[in-house]
Amino acid sequence: MALEIKYSADQEHQVEAVNAVCDLFRGQEFMDSDFVAEMGTGILEGQVAQVGHANGLRLSAAQLERNLHVIQEGNALAPSSVATDGHLRDFTVEMETGTGKTYVYIRTIYELNRRYGLTKFIIVVPSVAIREGVKKSFESTKKHFDMLYDKAPLECFVYDSKDMGPVGSFATSSSIQVMIINIGAFDKDNDFDDDEIAGPTGGRDKRNLFHRPSERLIGGQSPRELVSSCNPIVIIDEPQSVDSTAKRKRAIRSLNPLFVLRYSATHKEAYNKVYRLTPVDAFQRGLVKGITVDSVLSQEDLNGSYVRLESTKIASPITAKLTIDVRQKDGSQKRKKVNVKTGDNLFNKSGENADYEAGWIVSNISAAAGDEWVEFQNGGRIELGQAIGDVAAEAIKRAQIKSTIEDHLQRQLELAPRGIKVLSLFFIDKVEKYRLYDPVRNGEYAQMFEEEYTAAVNSPKWRKRYAEAGVKLDTDATAVHSGYFSQDGKGHLKNTSDAASSAADISTFETIMRDKETLLSFPADGDDDETRAKKRIQFIWSHSALKEGWDNPNVFQICTLVETKDKLTKRQKIGRGLRLCVDQNGERCYDEGVNVLTVIANESYDSFANGLQSEFEEDGYKFGILTAESFSNVVVEREDGTEELLGFQKSKAVFDSFKDQGLIDDKGKITPELKQAAEQGSVPVPEGLENVKTEVERIILKKAQKLQIRDKAKEVEVKLCKDVTANPAFQELWERIRKRTRFEVDVDSDKLVEDACEEIAKMPEVKAPEILSTRADLTVDTAGVNAEAHSTALVRTAGRAVYDLPDPIAELQDAVGLTRATIKRILEGCGRYDEFALNPALFLAQVASKVNKVKAVAIAKGIKYTKLPEEDWYTMKDLDPGDLKAYVGQNAWESAHHKSLYNYVVYDSSSVEKPFAVELDQAEEIKVFAKLPSSFKIDTPLGAYNPDWAYVQEIEGEHRVYFVTETKGGGNNDIHTRPTEQGKINCAEKHFEAIWEPDFFYNVKTTYRS
Repeated sequence: MALEIKYSADQEHQVEAVNAVCDLFRGQEFMDSDFVAEMGTGILEGQVAQVGHANGLRLSAAQLERNLHVIQEGNALAPSSVATDGHLRDFTVEMETGTGKTYVYIRTIYELNRRYGLTKFIIVVPSVAIREGVKKSFESTKKHFDMLYDKAPLECFVYDSKDMGPVGSFATSSSIQVMIINIGAFDKDNDFDDDEIAGPTGGRDKRNLFHRPSERLIGGQSPRELVSSCNPIVIIDEPQSVDSTAKRKRAIRSLNPLFVLRYSATHKEAYNKVYRLTPVDAFQRGLVKGITVDSVLSQEDLNGSYVRLESTKIASPITAKLTIDVRQKDGSQKRKKVNVKTGDNLFNKSGENADYEAGWIVSNISAAAGDEWVEFQNGGRIELGQAIGDVAAEAIKRAQIKSTIEDHLQRQLELAPRGIKVLSLFFIDKVEKYRLYDPVRNGEYAQMFEEEYTAAVNSPKWRKRYAEAGVKLDTDATAVHSGYFSQDGKGHLKNTSDAASSAADISTFETIMRDKETLLSFPADGDDDETRAKKRIQFIWSHSALKEGWDNPNVFQICTLVETKDKLTKRQKIGRGLRLCVDQNGERCYDEGVNVLTVIANESYDSFANGLQSEFEEDGYKFGILTAESFSNVVVEREDGTEELLGFQKSKAVFDSFKDQGLIDDKGKITPELKQAAEQGSVPVPEGLENVKTEVERIILKKAQKLQIRDKAKEVEVKLCKDVTANPAFQELWERIRKRTRFEVDVDSDKLVEDACEEIAKMPEVKAPEILSTRADLTVDTAGVNAEAHSTALVRTAGRAVYDLPDPIAELQDAVGLTRATIKRILEGCGRYDEFALNPALFLAQVASKVNKVKAVAIAKGIKYTKLPEEDWYTMKDLDPGDLKAYVGQNAWESAHHKSLYNYVVYDSSSVEKPFAVELDQAEEIKVFAKLPSSFKIDTPLGAYNPDWAYVQEIEGEHRVYFVTETKGGGNNDIHTRPTEQGKINCAEKHFEAIWEPDFFYNVKTTYRS
């Protein structure tokens, strides 16, 4: 049975991104708009032959702009109103690689259809790789979205100029239609190109087939004319690569889009950003794998003639920068960079180093972009980034391969029992390094791999460990690796082009996408030979040009073996394996201890980490920077109990006050003084904004954090300390806290209804929608039917718009989780139900927010915990950390006094949790303490809760007191908690009351002594 990846509908960040787009149009009237796709001979008599269905919209530009600014404030984004062709048309969603960008825009398509009836969508992609990935995503998510959207009919197809049938259906079908198209398929229109084609009249038709009339389409129209009549919503995947030129922008405009939605992790043009999930957000929220760097380095070997090409420069004359071994005055050698031109002798440049006597004279230099090289009279030739004479190069490559195999075998040993198959990825820049022909044989890297893999799996170390764990170890080195490259006409693997648009490239990407689930699967009984062979593959070799559009969630190791100029950035490399892994049931694993991506690099940890951070900054993300809008989405409670966002103006006031006090510099960079004040809970805020100080401090600390990249050289294994577990003090503590409970919630329905009605009465007025009237001239000619707008007007009406009203009780049931009877009472008693028909979506959203607020308070008051039987309590086995790894100085600290339950204390926060651990360790009255593992949880209606610490305090050498403590930021015991966190803490208090014994306490602290 094929593995089927399962999707979750309640990923918070994905729902946020979907709503950010859909809420742009909240309160407006959408409708299906018909147009004449083909007319009979009696056009003037209106004899319609076929009708097309287009996206219809009546929307006030002013209301759209207001909606945009509300969304931007809610997501702490700078307000903007960037117009395209005079209209507010383009909107941007920024999501870090591996967080489900494609899932989000597919779900947005379904949601826009459900809310507003929109049916026509075009997804424009930059490459075959991304196109195949999008196509695969529609296939793999179909069952998921069928359940989520009650099998809403959706037809998705890839544009193919040889098959116009789907294009015709796109225009005439009333179901959701999605066309996926490469920008290269329609970006040639008015400019002459090298691939001109003879037109029907014998002239030269320079246009793509997409722009040319076709007899296979209705009325002989071109595909562009037909789809543009539908006013499609255009979704651009990776816009920085799609509409990067004036010609491509014109191509997008030719689609006559109703709106353009742009999705990427690295936007070059911001337009109107409605949602942003930054790299730090993704890593902090556990939405992608953590990163560990395994550095493979060698000392410089200064024997022989070493030459490396660093760069070339177009000048007069053309020059190159080389790294060579230069002889010093004392006779020693030092590796240095030198500039050379044609005719220069490296013997002279090297201080007469004898290693360069044999014809190392520069004979030719090429500085052409993408084709940089230097030739020497002795026949030597080097390309950009390549080194010759490096006697350590082969040893480093072999060491990288060996390290990748070792890391892979360790990870597979740990994860196979959890049903997770481990994959490793090698990037190379030349296929001949992997495969040679005439005769067919391994390239040097493949040969190294098979030698090192065979040696590893036949070693007593791995055979014994795999046998003891009961995990199957595949010992056939030839069966566990395969290359994914393009093939030429003879079936030979070939280097993949950057454009990746040839038929061979298309076949390659189809294979990668089609076999993704197979690669994730372990071999099983009943597999045919071909399937079994694919499932045995654990190590994938691929071309460095495959920089975007594909990945695999179970890639845990990435190794780059590139000699010449590396075509991949560090961010592109890690992007191939950032997605959270899946098991054999297709279920996503969210365990942070499992989701770690190891990069095997031939550079130091510091160099890799700094380089990756620099790339993020080049792509627009600034670390440690505050902006005027940073605090705009902080929630403020008014005196009357209603809530509002702080908003841009007040956020800017906070920002300006920090600037005036010198707590940030002119660029908004957070000073050490401001960070320290935030850690201590003493940040000064403007008068009148004291009630948002805690949230302001939380945001400062979040912004001050850098990207967490782990150094594998500092990796340690976390283990239980047996002497601590045997300590009577800990045994008594454990007996108190290992009890488990179940909860019941007894809510006073009358009180809940009363409070909900009171809150709803305070909510903002729900207004009738604004209607936009557009006048257009309709023309019918041989080119087709076209409409050109010439005026618009805002229409205000006294009556109400006619909607197909949803069932308000059913809609609210999904949002608030109350019974139909209770919701009915709330709607009848709130005094605002007459506003429902004015704007159903807005009304229900506001009511759901108010009811959920009241419900959270009611749950905390009405929850009751009951102790479970002893056989259901936690055991010492639940404290075992398993194969947990940590990194000293980064997220692990070693107890100096050996009081900790574990040999290393693993902490999330270096400003709160680590200092707390140090305090516990140094306090003489503390006998033992434990940072409680994530497996130790208390069930609450708001989700599982994991308290931080358990410890034993001895008073005057006689009396012991047992504590469970939650640590939060804030100075002077000014506890920092968000509403959801506080709700869980309130529930935890009731849990501990239910299992209370003498001398046992639960509390929340900022520091141990507070």
